[in-house]
Amino acid sequence: MATEAKTENLSKYLFSAPVWWQSLIIIIVLGLLVDGAVYVLSGGTGSMMYGVAFAAAAVAAMLLTKPLVDLLGTEKLTWNRSALVALASMIFSLLWMAIGFALNAALAYVLGLGFILAIRLMVLTAICDYRIGRMFLPAAVQTVAGIIFGVYLFGTGYLLPAVLSILVFSLAIITFLLLFDRPLRKAHGISAMQFINAFLANLTDGSKGLEEYFRTIGEAVTVPETSFFFRREGKKDVLFVVPNLHPGPLSEVGGGNYPKHLHDMFSPQETVFVSHGCATHDFNLVSESECEKIAEAIDETRADLSYTPLAGRPMRNRFGTVSVLSQRFGRSILLVTTRSPEMTEDLDYAVGAIVMAEGHRWYENVGFVDAHNCMVEVTSVVLPASHTGSEYIRASTEAMEQQADAELSEFSIGVSQKVLPFSREQGFGDMGVQVLVTEVAGTKTAYVLFDGNNVHMGVREVLRDAVIAAGVTDAEILTTDSHVVNTISGRNPVGMAVPAEEILPYLLDAVAEAVADLSPAHVASATGMCRDVVVFGPSRTVQLSATVNAMVINLLPLSVLLLLASILITLLIFLFFS
Repeated sequence: MATEAKTENLSKYLFSAPVWWQSLIIIIVLGLLVDGAVYVLSGGTGSMMYGVAFAAAAVAAMLLTKPLVDLLGTEKLTWNRSALVALASMIFSLLWMAIGFALNAALAYVLGLGFILAIRLMVLTAICDYRIGRMFLPAAVQTVAGIIFGVYLFGTGYLLPAVLSILVFSLAIITFLLLFDRPLRKAHGISAMQFINAFLANLTDGSKGLEEYFRTIGEAVTVPETSFFFRREGKKDVLFVVPNLHPGPLSEVGGGNYPKHLHDMFSPQETVFVSHGCATHDFNLVSESECEKIAEAIDETRADLSYTPLAGRPMRNRFGTVSVLSQRFGRSILLVTTRSPEMTEDLDYAVGAIVMAEGHRWYENVGFVDAHNCMVEVTSVVLPASHTGSEYIRASTEAMEQQADAELSEFSIGVSQKVLPFSREQGFGDMGVQVLVTEVAGTKTAYVLFDGNNVHMGVREVLRDAVIAAGVTDAEILTTDSHVVNTISGRNPVGMAVPAEEILPYLLDAVAEAVADLSPAHVASATGMCRDVVVFGPSRTVQLSATVNAMVINLLPLSVLLLLASILITLLIFLFFS
């Protein structure tokens, strides 16, 4: 959605800290350059200790901040970050001094000390510990060192106004942080700074602290899953499951990698396909442990399975922009939907629920799959009452009605899986690509499932055409929608970082293996209820994104107002004591 995309764009401001000694070298060099510039600009009469004072304060902060944070905070601070924060603070101080030489050096020096205290406190509460009281001392180290070195530059007369000014800046930044925290705490009962702590800890250390956060806002839901169980003589069983839950929000956090976790919960003697049902980020699992409830629902349905050797030939239906590949398996039906080459996003749960309800006029079980295979940018979810939602429902209903009278025959299936030589950063999850090929009355159909989050626009057509050219009658490209490929951004589809031409050799090998694996099969289908699965909750993602975006919009004027107030008060203090 638009609000989620705005929040996601904040990721461009994240970067890795350089190695600590690089920051240290820059601190020393900057100090020498400052003293050299002062000497030249003053004609050889200026103090040669300005740069030394700034550099010494920065080095002291670099050495003391980490141990103090490690002692007082929740998250550890690396030497790299400690050095980078000290360097950034020194640069800000120098900028204030550049202004001060045209006005009043002592005033500018004190303004710089107050400003870097505010910056350091904001940074440390964000990356280490949201509790202001615990981070104030580590944040104040560089300012305190600066005050001490300032005595040499300006004498003891500047101490009282300097201390008063520091108190003013401290009050301003504490006010800012409390106001920053208020919207999320008031709207959702959670701390914004604590969320940032957990988020950054996940990005840098893989911490699962975010999951506890999500549980505080989550709620339990009960949703259906539809499974197709295939048996073959002398070969592994095959399970094709369609859960109506969402793999999010990101990386390994929550249900970000739930297709892989669910896959691994079953016996190695069973090949498992975890497709993408109807669910948005509202149905993100708050923890990977919630996968156990999905697995339990699937296992509960095994007791009453009735296998049949009959299946129908697949059909392709289209209504508006929606294309449906449908196939009967006994008295059940599998629907795979796509809008490619039109962009698609997640389908609201209600879309799938409506289709399943319609389908029960003809079938015992309806597996409704969102192929999730065409993306350029993050777009809005598809709601049932929207034009696109109506197309999905109409296309699926027509497909089910047409398949109701289809002739059933004995069938075969073949499966394969290839772990691809591409990384998560390139858009590929841990399971690589899986292929299920069905053959009914000479008609071969390939269901190609990539472990990834969507497919880059146009890539689905290239891959599908190549698979059909390799000897199957029809094919569809699916993704699990795994968010393990999304560290920050929601946009990392298959085929964006790796061209389709590089994917094809591995895909065609997998299809060839699945065709070679074809053998007669029996199938049973069942629908189970995933009970009390704790997810984000209806509209919670939108509400959180909207709240965060409103906070971001108001940050700039609020920070400018508090900064101007602090500068004005500091100026009045200096005028009073001068």
